[in-house]
Amino acid sequence: MFAHRSLTAFCLALCLATGSLAAAANRLIVQGGTLLTIKPGEEEPFVGYLVIGADGRIAAVRKGGVPAGVTATETIDVTGKIVIPGFISAHSHIWQSAFRGLAPYDYVRNWVTATRSQSNFGSAEDFYWFTLHGSLDHLRHGITSAYNFTQGNRDPAYEQLQLKAELDSGLRVVHAWARSGQTSSAPGTPVLGPAEVRKQLTEFITFAEPYRNSPLLLKFSISGVALSQETVSLDYALVKEFGLVNQTHFLEYPRDTEEQRAHFRFFVEAGALGPTLYFGHFIHTNDAMLEAVGKAGGGMSWNPLSNGRLASGLADIPRYIRFGVKIGMGVDGQASADLPDPFENMRMGLYGIRAKYESATILKPIDVLRFHTLGSATVMNVADKVGSLEAGKFGDFLIINPASVDRAPVYDPYATLVFACNTQNLEGVYVGGELVSSYCKLTKADFANVQKEMHERVNKIRAAHQVALTTQ
Repeated sequence: MFAHRSLTAFCLALCLATGSLAAAANRLIVQGGTLLTIKPGEEEPFVGYLVIGADGRIAAVRKGGVPAGVTATETIDVTGKIVIPGFISAHSHIWQSAFRGLAPYDYVRNWVTATRSQSNFGSAEDFYWFTLHGSLDHLRHGITSAYNFTQGNRDPAYEQLQLKAELDSGLRVVHAWARSGQTSSAPGTPVLGPAEVRKQLTEFITFAEPYRNSPLLLKFSISGVALSQETVSLDYALVKEFGLVNQTHFLEYPRDTEEQRAHFRFFVEAGALGPTLYFGHFIHTNDAMLEAVGKAGGGMSWNPLSNGRLASGLADIPRYIRFGVKIGMGVDGQASADLPDPFENMRMGLYGIRAKYESATILKPIDVLRFHTLGSATVMNVADKVGSLEAGKFGDFLIINPASVDRAPVYDPYATLVFACNTQNLEGVYVGGELVSSYCKLTKADFANVQKEMHERVNKIRAAHQVALTTQ
């Protein structure tokens, strides 16, 4: 009797679930593909279907065929193709797509100087177009969500227009507000005191209030500063007051490492370590730091392309994992990576670690794919919204076609995806169940016009302010 009742209850629940899918005005059904959901505990690829509801969120992800009666406005068959969550960059300077190729022989500090020699002369309106261009370039490369370090300025229009450009692009973002007068600002800019910084942030939050309901705005963050006990303590206070997250650039420069490491005590003494703080780059660490960050539930963004380009070093990711440090991956700035390409980012990171350890098992393809999706969402504190193919999350996904530029046969979907595929295999980039790019061609934006605007503005800066190719 008990078994009969249990079976009846199960069947009723299944019918109700299927009925709700059938009754809803679903936006899209994706069927027949090999799904790599990145859902925790669900590593095995399976052939199944994905349903995106009218609200742009995932209504169902299941094995097998679509049940009778489940319909949508559009249905696409992706048999023979791979479906994954949209890539997430946990560390991007989106406006930097305007300044690729600068300082090709330099470490990060001289590279920053060269980049500033151009960017410091951009207007707030220029930064709108730089950010719009960079955001669209992220989407073309399969990045559907990004943590964006903005350019700070005393003129509030800079932050305001960068936020507007992010949302106008259709990219989901964690918008990292940057105080005026921090290290990315023009030389000679006075450093603001705590009261002025808080006032600046409060005014921006007030301005941004109408945008909070946009599904593209995942969260607000602060671009942290590790320069002193005062800056670290202030950042932590603002994180708590305004419900933010904080990503701080730390331990990227491969020289003067002991001087940089000494700043770690600022975070410990402020009580700032924890899930709402993660470090960008975080290469030249020691075991004590890793233990403290791991125990506190903190993390880092691993940025292999940028770290290689700027000769910053290779983060020992397996060691970080042993200490419990959470790992995301970022494509960094498009002037330091110099492309927002998660395929190349995963490969460079994976191959670098394997070469370091002389082991082909120390890091697997699924590991770097997880870092660049759910891992990034986790350190960004938005894993409830994006990062994996799970019911209730936003319908952001990619269709990878291994046959478009032949990567067949597919023995292991994870291996094919990470080892062999690139943007030439990126058949579809979907945000909220809507196609936004196919094979690097944007479907909802006039990229040619954005390119034209960006290049004209950069060329004016170049004409007025010469930049030298420097060497260390």
